[in-house]
Amino acid sequence: MQAKLLRVNLTTGDIRTEILPHSLFERWVGGSGINDWILWDHFQRHDIMSDPRGPDNIFIFGVGPLAGVGSGIGVKGRITFKSPEYGHFADSAGGGKFPYMVRFTGYDYIAITGKAPKPVYLHISDEDVTICDASRIWGKTTSEAHIALRQELGNYPSEASTLTIGPGGENLVGMSGVVSDGWRIYARGGGGCVMGSKNLKAIAVQGSKGIKIHDPAGLQRWADGFRKKLDANEAGYGFKRRGTLGAVEMYQRIGGNFWRNNQGVLFRGEEVRSDNWVKKFHKYSEVCSADCFVACDGRYKIEGTESPQSARYVGEEFRHPEYLTTASGAGALDLRDWADVAHWGKITNDHGLDNQDLSCSISFIQELAQRELISHRDIEELFGKPLTLEWGKIEEIEEIIEGIAHQTTLFGQMFRDGVYYGALNLSKKKNENFMKYAMYGKGGASFTEEMRAFPTWMNNMAVASRGADHLKGIGLIEKFQRKDLSQAYFGRPEAADLSTPLLKGACTHVIENQVALINSYGVCIFHWLLDVLGYAPESYYGEAYTTVTGIDKSAEERMRDGERICNLEKAFNSRLGMRREHDTICERWMHEPCPEGPWKGKVAAEAFDTVLDEYYEWRGWDKRTGLQTRSRLEALDLGDVAEVLASEKALIEDGGKRSVSVPSGFEKMAK
Repeated sequence: MQAKLLRVNLTTGDIRTEILPHSLFERWVGGSGINDWILWDHFQRHDIMSDPRGPDNIFIFGVGPLAGVGSGIGVKGRITFKSPEYGHFADSAGGGKFPYMVRFTGYDYIAITGKAPKPVYLHISDEDVTICDASRIWGKTTSEAHIALRQELGNYPSEASTLTIGPGGENLVGMSGVVSDGWRIYARGGGGCVMGSKNLKAIAVQGSKGIKIHDPAGLQRWADGFRKKLDANEAGYGFKRRGTLGAVEMYQRIGGNFWRNNQGVLFRGEEVRSDNWVKKFHKYSEVCSADCFVACDGRYKIEGTESPQSARYVGEEFRHPEYLTTASGAGALDLRDWADVAHWGKITNDHGLDNQDLSCSISFIQELAQRELISHRDIEELFGKPLTLEWGKIEEIEEIIEGIAHQTTLFGQMFRDGVYYGALNLSKKKNENFMKYAMYGKGGASFTEEMRAFPTWMNNMAVASRGADHLKGIGLIEKFQRKDLSQAYFGRPEAADLSTPLLKGACTHVIENQVALINSYGVCIFHWLLDVLGYAPESYYGEAYTTVTGIDKSAEERMRDGERICNLEKAFNSRLGMRREHDTICERWMHEPCPEGPWKGKVAAEAFDTVLDEYYEWRGWDKRTGLQTRSRLEALDLGDVAEVLASEKALIEDGGKRSVSVPSGFEKMAK
């Protein structure tokens, strides 16, 4: 297994190709694992404390070995960089055609440094790479830029696929993402801001090459078997129609939604439910990539008769809202009409903005207005005009988005890096402490789900390497209270029991390792969630990985690979000075009692430290400081990483207690 890495220095115009050897895949698997290593290696030669909006930051795109080979598990690309929004490690995933079309050019990884003297885009046509003038598309939205590039580049050797930024990225807004083919956003951490800081509007690829497979017949047999498994999986049928939207009803039942800046945990009104979306707005299902057997995505085109607000958007068409688009729109901002929620998803995508950090910034200022903690004069100063800041007013939300994306309002400038830094800025300006109303976890990253009753998910918000995040440690054990899964993973039921903190930190540890594998394979995470035991990434998916790469390992060895990747991301943040005190969450989650629902009165502080201690124990990290230990890093063949950390006094040299090994029950489950 080998792959090509394309390196582009936009300052000098230098373009070169490197061969990534087989040994790199043995150690880092592919996809996000190799992205992480490229990032780590880059900041051995550049100051890790340098400005992430400066030319020394690196923007990495990578895609794993299973992407685009016909496995049926879907395709996800990965961008990796130092976050200009949070100041630490960042990565983000996205689908669409772009990830596998990159592979069809002959490259699997792209690393971009420096800064172009004027706006440019990178064009890759098979192995012909050109830095092109982007003045004609600078200023366009992500979808407009995608359409313009397709028209400009034609359809030889293939139709162009693109990765573009919108006005948010151009104006160095920290919460800006990058968008694949005009409709699927890599939202988290500020990747769009990094591209914008390099004057890079887009990457456009046109490829006609194939992908080398170690055992084509074996891969075909595996894919045929996987298709049969999916066809027999009843959970897959509902997922095809609703995608992640099915979570709306489930979260209403368990009190897991996020309403009006998390002043509540239940959506109001009856319109925003997945059944209503399917009946009124859903036009047809489709795959986000050609290599998917599920097809959970979908399209809408508003006719104007679907709902009271739909007449405002006649002719608008886009992909259906995912759950977090709904949680941020219908939840955080209290939009109660599906047409408004869908439009919210489209305009955030077009402007290239992360709907999590954006919605929590807007709902924060709406709550201050609701509580009369800011005056009409304050509001006019922040937005340049009078606004009511009433909940659910999409017209005002649109204006606020424009001000942030184009940096034309004081509010937009103060909150460009999300609600944590925005709330700090406003508190300083007003000489008052507004931080209790800011919703965030690690790094200041926001997330629009209720967390107080769910210790594993709360822990995920505090420890995820890229800042508050569900996907790094996503799982079904806790929120679905799946005692069968807890028993399979740990030989005990407590991980699924919300009345005890036991095994909640352990759950984060094990699932983070599994997710690291999925992200490194280059496939979609949601297929796995349809049957987490039957489709285990360290065993079942690992068989597909072997047919493609020729790298054959046991389930336990693959779990160590996942743990190694997680530890490299942790080490990057440790070099930046992050310690236990940075693994934390906001005041509302920690101390303010849950106001309603089945978990009324619950606060995270009841279990937070216990769960975090357990997580560190399973990781083999020092509980007092949160730092890694030499013994655990060396056990993971990361002695070279340990030496870097030791030289910067970011390592516990006494070794501490070694990480708990994967339980025998878990190894049995994997088989």
